[in-house]
Amino acid sequence: MIKIIILGKGGQLASELESLKSYDQNWSFLSIGELNICDKDAVSTYFKSNPCDVVVNCAAYTAVDKAEEEIEACYNVNLIGVENLLESIKFNNSKLIHISSDYVFDGNKPTPYSEKDPGSPVEVYGKSKLAGEKVINDSKVKSIIIRTSWLYSNYGHNFVKTMLKIGKERENIGVVADQFGSPTFAYDLAKTIIKIVEDKKYTWSIGDVFHYSNEGSCTWHEFALEIFKISNIDVNVKKLTTDEFPTKAKRPKYSLLDKSKIKDVFGIDVPHWKNSLMKMLEKEFR
Repeated sequence: MIKIIILGKGGQLASELESLKSYDQNWSFLSIGELNICDKDAVSTYFKSNPCDVVVNCAAYTAVDKAEEEIEACYNVNLIGVENLLESIKFNNSKLIHISSDYVFDGNKPTPYSEKDPGSPVEVYGKSKLAGEKVINDSKVKSIIIRTSWLYSNYGHNFVKTMLKIGKERENIGVVADQFGSPTFAYDLAKTIIKIVEDKKYTWSIGDVFHYSNEGSCTWHEFALEIFKISNIDVNVKKLTTDEFPTKAKRPKYSLLDKSKIKDVFGIDVPHWKNSLMKMLEKEFR
């Protein structure tokens, strides 16, 4: 029986994984209170007593704007925490699936980013995620890095839930309309991770990078419009430029991810973002 340890319990992706867990596998879900990956001794002690086949690292510092001020806290989780994991699991020959981000790119490319494109982050968060990827590549741990974008789910805090809340409170809102990407339903990504874990033909290497987001592309403005359309919320959504909606951290203007590799290697069927959004909202209002 495969033993899988999921870090980041309570977060969007870990919660979706927990909802999908198979009873013919041995799954353990750990929150930061149960295992803080920033605590090197605690991580070492835990994995010495709890060897496993695969670790899925969903734990991350994801407060993009706060990271501009909380630089040390961001790097502690997204870099030091990853180093601690690698150092601890290598002795048990455990494999690692690590979740990374489209923010490792600067957004200046006019076509979808492939796994071979060099990282060039423009904010602290993206730089910390790319640093985490680098230590994985420099390790001896068999591992997969999955970059994703615009993650949302029925769990936790995310753009969809924020829009649902403010759409009911206001008649007029403004949403950025000059940043392009693809939303990712965490449920779909969770199913993909499970398929990867269960794949018996794939040959693991060190730091094999894959991209996953839902199919199609949109702006945040178009994303918001679709949320309100499906939810039958009547609100006027004004188009804003990035300059009209300043944030502490600079966002990539274009961060669409090319998913050809993950589809080819694992036979993944990637749903369109509009279909997945409808599925999420149906569940939200059930």
